[in-house]
Amino acid sequence: MRLTVDPEADALDLRVNDAHIIESAMVAPGVVLDYDADDNVVGVEMLYLSKRAHPTDLQRLLFETLSAAKLEPA
Repeated sequence: MRLTVDPEADALDLRVNDAHIIESAMVAPGVVLDYDADDNVVGVEMLYLSKRAHPTDLQRLLFETLSAAKLEPA
């Protein structure tokens, strides 16, 4: 999994794997999903990132993995 913030493009790109992107679709204003040949989502791109987050927040990324116990319904 790879997360890239490109200040020049003003975009954030999350790639789940290195599968070849066959199709992309804008699913909301400035949000693009990338699909592989099996129609699986393999990437998410957020455009206009500077309008979505404060510049200091773009310098700091928080990565959190939830345990399976937290994901199970109560």
